[in-house]
Amino acid sequence: MRFRSYFPILLLFFVMKVSSVISYTWPSCNNDSIYSDGSPYSGNLNQVMNDLLRNIPQSSGFNTSSFGQTPNKVYGLLQCIGNVSIKKCSDCAQNSNNSFEEVCPNSIGGLILKDDCFLRYDNYSFFSQLDNVPEYDWFKGDISANIDDFKTTTSSLLYNLSTLAYNPANKGFSMGSANYSKSNSVYGFVQCWRSLSIKDCKECLFRARNILEDCCSGKEGAQAMSKSCMVKFDISKFFDITQSSPLPTPPFPEASPPITKGPIQPKKKSLKILHIIFGAAGGLTLVLIICLIAMGKRLRPAVFARPDTQITSHVKGRHGYFPESGFLIHDQQHFLISLEEMAEATQNFHVNNKLGEGGFGAVYKGTTRDGKEIAVKKLSGRSSQGDREFMNEVKLMAKLDNRNLVKLLGCCIEGDERLLVYEYFPNRSLDTFIFDKEKRKQLDWEKRFNIIFGIARGLLYLHEDSELRIIHRDIKASNIMLDDKLKPKIADFGLARLFPGEKTLTQTQLVAGTYGYMAPEYVMGGQLSVKTDVYSFGVLLLEIVSGRKITHCNLSHQTENLFDWAWRLYRGGDVLQMVESTIVESCQPEQLLRCIHVGLLCVQAGATVRPDIWKVTVMISGDAVMLPSPIRPCIVNVSESKVLEGHTDMVASVNEASVTKMEPR
Repeated sequence: MRFRSYFPILLLFFVMKVSSVISYTWPSCNNDSIYSDGSPYSGNLNQVMNDLLRNIPQSSGFNTSSFGQTPNKVYGLLQCIGNVSIKKCSDCAQNSNNSFEEVCPNSIGGLILKDDCFLRYDNYSFFSQLDNVPEYDWFKGDISANIDDFKTTTSSLLYNLSTLAYNPANKGFSMGSANYSKSNSVYGFVQCWRSLSIKDCKECLFRARNILEDCCSGKEGAQAMSKSCMVKFDISKFFDITQSSPLPTPPFPEASPPITKGPIQPKKKSLKILHIIFGAAGGLTLVLIICLIAMGKRLRPAVFARPDTQITSHVKGRHGYFPESGFLIHDQQHFLISLEEMAEATQNFHVNNKLGEGGFGAVYKGTTRDGKEIAVKKLSGRSSQGDREFMNEVKLMAKLDNRNLVKLLGCCIEGDERLLVYEYFPNRSLDTFIFDKEKRKQLDWEKRFNIIFGIARGLLYLHEDSELRIIHRDIKASNIMLDDKLKPKIADFGLARLFPGEKTLTQTQLVAGTYGYMAPEYVMGGQLSVKTDVYSFGVLLLEIVSGRKITHCNLSHQTENLFDWAWRLYRGGDVLQMVESTIVESCQPEQLLRCIHVGLLCVQAGATVRPDIWKVTVMISGDAVMLPSPIRPCIVNVSESKVLEGHTDMVASVNEASVTKMEPR
């Protein structure tokens, strides 16, 4: 196994309690075998290093080289950090090469990461390999003031920087700053090694950001890194900010609960002492991991600890199986739950526990034997799409994990029964707030902005950041759940579609969704793309701001729909008139106007002119990005009482609104 000796070294941490910028060096050595001085491997290594150092001016700060024949062939990679000068990069690379003799004497492989460069060599081609585990981080002292604002600003800054880094033109690199108070800023930096694919870069930065949020969201500075990427933030300016556009950042969901990490030890010069320290750290960490696993098993709710539940009628071994589709449930994080337990939890699906009903069926509140509140979605026997929607939702939700998505806790497949078990949300869904005259008062502008941005974050995960590329197809207020802190979570994946590979557009014969939220090209021609969700998001954004439903013409001009109304006010320069009265006093006018502008861009008639969701998240984050001018949006006319003949294959998920015709506006 390559890099066996890296593990103890990568577990080393050190704490800096000072506020000054840290000069950092991260060495790691592959000691699986040792080469001899004067050997063919030694000569090939010298050749590779000479090539890397010699070609720095021509390589724009990134270069790979290989030399020799197997088993003595050597591979090397050099990359400058950020946009440092060629002189700094060259000096750093030369210094790193010299350091190998001290930190990795005669090792078959090694890497050094310093402030200005990354240098690595080994006896196999690692250039395009994603190597995420284990990550490695340092952190400074706790932030002393504005800690909540600091956490949200830092998280949002790193997220925005990562989004910019995904752009091939930025070569996996981005840096910027944001104010978390009137007089204080936080600086951020993200970078992937250029040999990685965009997909691997996304995954690496995603994991690195999660590491920082888990361990260091309230620290003055921290850095997470692996052999593939790095993410760093600090309250001190550690790069030339004039070379990057600052990114203003909105409020952002809190970081996940911290993960306990081992103590941090200072670096020693003696390799013998280092080996002892690293060995002890590795042993302690192993013990800690075992303890955490044991605690996790002990604390898991009993109702969900049933991977061996026997399922009648559709059983193969210990897993649920659908013969007609070949779908096998085997994800150990999503256990099969017995019908008996679900009946007990919901008082036999009593009407008093019913939370609502949608196209899939009724949803019930339940309480497990250990007191955990859950929401149980029960397939209706009248649902023609039942098994297909059920399988689709389980397959997708079992692979998704994001703070802005509802979490699937389990499922039940017994006889004809199909149940999905989710976390329970006492605040229910977004529509119960924004369309209710009393409850809407609980959502001031800051809360609504957080909801808008959280939904965009969830969609960005589905479209770009998850292992799968998913189109939700049914984004609307009733499918946005609100947790106890009124943070949004996207729900109901029964209609979601998986896009394989790099495919961006598909044609479908079955148009499914909710009338008013479906994009014109999808309703009229069955053309499905990520821009379908962007359109739905734009509709929802305008609803959140105005408190008006897209399907209701209850405006001052009875013939006007929500789009016409918004467009008329936008063209007249009086768009604030469409803002719900309860948030006028609490709103930030410039931020609110920007959101309305982005909403109009999202509902443009042509899919190609709508922004991608990653652009949406950047555009609503602040005024650093110029917004294009929207054109008059178009809407598929909606009548709640008239169903379009010849479109009986359309599936409305909740209401019975229907498409009549599409008119350009």
